[in-house]
Amino acid sequence: MNNDQEEFLKELLADFKIEAYEHYQSIVSGLLYLEKESDGENSKSMIEQIFREAHSLKGAARAVNLLDIEKLCVVMESLFNSIKKGEVRLTTPLFDALYSALDILKFFLDNFDNRENTGLSSNFNQIIKNLEFIHKSTLSQIIISSTGEYEMQKTQMGIEPHVGSSQERPVERDSETIRISSKKLVNILNQAENFVTFKSTLEYFKNELSSINSRIHEENLEHVINNLINFQLVANRMINDLTLDIKSSLLLPFSSLLNLFPKIVRDLSKEYLKKISITILGENTVIDRRILEEIKDPLVHLIRNCIDHGIETPEERRIKGKSAEGKIEIVISQEPNRKISIKVADDGAGIDRDKIIQSSVKNGIIDSESAKNLSEREIYSLIFNSGVSSRDYITDISGRGLGMAIVAEKVAKLGGTIELSSAKDKGSTFIIKLPQVLSIFRGILVISDAQAFIIPSVSLEKTLRIKQSDISYIGSKRAILYSGESVGLVHLSEALGSGKKLSGRNNDSYINILILSNSQKKMAFAVDEIIEEQEGIVKELGSQLLKVNKIAGVTVLGDGKVVPIIEVNELIESISKSRHNPDELNENLKEDSEKKKILIAEDSITVRTMLRNFIENSGYIARTAVDGVEAYNILQTEDFDLVVTDIEMPGMNGFELTAKLREQSKHSDLPIILVTALESIDDQRKGMEMGANAYIVKGSFEKSNLLETIKRLI
Repeated sequence: MNNDQEEFLKELLADFKIEAYEHYQSIVSGLLYLEKESDGENSKSMIEQIFREAHSLKGAARAVNLLDIEKLCVVMESLFNSIKKGEVRLTTPLFDALYSALDILKFFLDNFDNRENTGLSSNFNQIIKNLEFIHKSTLSQIIISSTGEYEMQKTQMGIEPHVGSSQERPVERDSETIRISSKKLVNILNQAENFVTFKSTLEYFKNELSSINSRIHEENLEHVINNLINFQLVANRMINDLTLDIKSSLLLPFSSLLNLFPKIVRDLSKEYLKKISITILGENTVIDRRILEEIKDPLVHLIRNCIDHGIETPEERRIKGKSAEGKIEIVISQEPNRKISIKVADDGAGIDRDKIIQSSVKNGIIDSESAKNLSEREIYSLIFNSGVSSRDYITDISGRGLGMAIVAEKVAKLGGTIELSSAKDKGSTFIIKLPQVLSIFRGILVISDAQAFIIPSVSLEKTLRIKQSDISYIGSKRAILYSGESVGLVHLSEALGSGKKLSGRNNDSYINILILSNSQKKMAFAVDEIIEEQEGIVKELGSQLLKVNKIAGVTVLGDGKVVPIIEVNELIESISKSRHNPDELNENLKEDSEKKKILIAEDSITVRTMLRNFIENSGYIARTAVDGVEAYNILQTEDFDLVVTDIEMPGMNGFELTAKLREQSKHSDLPIILVTALESIDDQRKGMEMGANAYIVKGSFEKSNLLETIKRLI
């Protein structure tokens, strides 16, 4: 195959991938609709639509010689043809088989560039066999009504996802459109945004000429300056219009992301044995494609949180007087100043404020005295700190206090904010606010220790000039009073690691202060000068400087100077940790660790030795048992601070050991960590029911995972 043919094939496959995603999403949306609305004219048209989507995808797959995809579509097309004719009815097993087939199809599309390693063949064949079996076994089992039309029997599902009414309307398509890759558009936008530097340069030269003219007052020079000002106004307008139009071409509706969520909720609800419906409103609101791609994982995590932590089981909800079915609502709305609001709410149990405070104190985020004076909003904001969790039961993906911290960090990097409100047994609501487009960067130019820096305007809450006498001290740490609360103060250069600190000048001297904030904290930073707000574009540091902390990139000023841009989130987090004196905390932790005894129950000598080494090297005292029986007997005569136990062991397994220990009053509060080779939702649930405190999978096992969990429990 020559180069031209290879290039053509690449383009052909790229086009197929885009088209296949559209067919896939349309089929998924149709199935979700049919699960909710199983009869009526709309259902018939939806069945027809799915039939046509499968037929079109079959033809496209055949054109690019993707035989597995074609074979799957042939089976689906045949199946929906029978459903159209009334020869087959939609049942729960059929829905499940169809969703499984679509899961594999999506996996194939997601891993399109690495097809050799997807290992799809056996799964495809099994799914196709399942669909063919269900198809054949349900033929002629049609329920015929008196009018001769078929009825699709409603199935008892654990979940009936649905979306706002707009999804049920046909989507208007612009006939005068062409397909162009987002990568090409982003490249064009990047080139257009480079013109922003011209705006800064024109501003610089205008100011320089004005300064010269103020000294010599030359009439001809004044005429040149006026012409330059007029040219600058025209150039600014043209550059702004160009970049805005290109950014508009990169806008996508939220539906392209949120169409996935009803299926996510359906799958997770079945996994967690809960009944949950989801409502999505405002999904036609548009946002920058780049922001939409970045916010996907945080939104998925919030939805998973709602299902896993928030919404109760049907039995628990009935006891509380609620309906058995929990509700999740996602509302997207356009706000002034080109801002987008995303609300994710559930009607579950709410978040336990006391547990958030306890977890925050334990992790050194706040001290117990400060916790007494926190407002409700401040308490809930603590959950966005790393290590803070309101959950008692710890697993590899839940209860570690990492998820919400990662969500907040991602939102902050997109120039947005996130807030949480909650009420006991009423539910929780997250509000995320994001820019509609990745705007041209604006920041404050400051001078600190003779070095220029840019502070992103979005992170700047206030600039102040205060006297030395306004500084107070909490222990050895400086603070100022701002909006009725004590805010930590440090010199910007000290925070960046240059070593310069606030000087001990007389109490009448003034200091320039920046109040910076992220989603969770405020900090005050002293600088030598505050110059002005600048407009520019962010340039990445490059691969050689990827590990430079607290710097997000650089921008070019009008005079050509390259200035670092501060990464405010990293800056605040680093100062917050250092203000808790980590050396002292680590020393105390080491002293405490030497007093703690941990029992390890594990039948594999290799794993047992590894666990013992991990634990002993961290300063704990470790003892081992070869199975649950030996561990139980040891615990009858010796005291331990924590137990780490395998699940699968001869004699007495980890579940049985946990249950027997919980029957004894002296071991009712003993922290127990279950360690297993296989991840299973049923095992996680069983471990929780038996009274374990944590569940760790050996496959994703890391020393830090185990030690972090031990520290959280003792």
